[in-house]
Amino acid sequence: MVSRKEDVYVLYGSQTGNSEQAAKELCEQFYTKLSPAAIQKLTGTEDTITVVPTHMQLDDFLELDRCKWTRLVVIVTSSYGVGMAPLGCYRFRELCDAWLQLYKGTKPAILDGMYFAMCGLGDSKYTTYFENPTKINESLHLVGAQRVGPLGKADASGTGTEFQQTVIARWMEGIWPHLANVVVKEPLSAQRLETMQNSTEELCRKINPDFLPKRKEMALRVDLIVAVSVVLLATALVFIFGATK
Repeated sequence: MVSRKEDVYVLYGSQTGNSEQAAKELCEQFYTKLSPAAIQKLTGTEDTITVVPTHMQLDDFLELDRCKWTRLVVIVTSSYGVGMAPLGCYRFRELCDAWLQLYKGTKPAILDGMYFAMCGLGDSKYTTYFENPTKINESLHLVGAQRVGPLGKADASGTGTEFQQTVIARWMEGIWPHLANVVVKEPLSAQRLETMQNSTEELCRKINPDFLPKRKEMALRVDLIVAVSVVLLATALVFIFGATK
């Protein structure tokens, strides 16, 4: 028996707030649905696994958390307009489109070992219904990730048992055994996770010139700013105390 922590991202892109709300609710349910005791019950493991979910926008995952992949990611997103990405998903969709364009017909192992679950929202009244979730799903598969559980399809025009909120709730209720079966697997090494992160960051910088610089460059810039600030502060103190004598 072992005790360990499992970090999980719950990422979303949301134009009207529905995907954001669903992702927030899902994130909150992790603490009961995938508690250490719940994981043991679902999988039969004797290990004590504490899942720590992080809830954020897809673009923030790229820009703020620097593409720091975890072994398991849950995505909730919609389409907007003519199959475009909603708010908070623009850059992530650009990344997915770049993967689809660059690696068409191949199977690079960029995200090999990463698992994801996904629920998409949309409205079947539009011809581009579900295009954004579809592109994201295809691109993640292309670069080596594996989806677990069904691809949730929540239609704003659905009625009865296919009413959008009903579909989301049903998908949520059924996804937990799939997620539990992932977190009990042997964790990915820190080196593998770093390789996934570096590869994703590199492509993000290629397709977006204003994407954040490399982490080492960023650290050097911070060090330089701190050094300059110290010099300026010291100079100011010398001037102030010198003037008071």
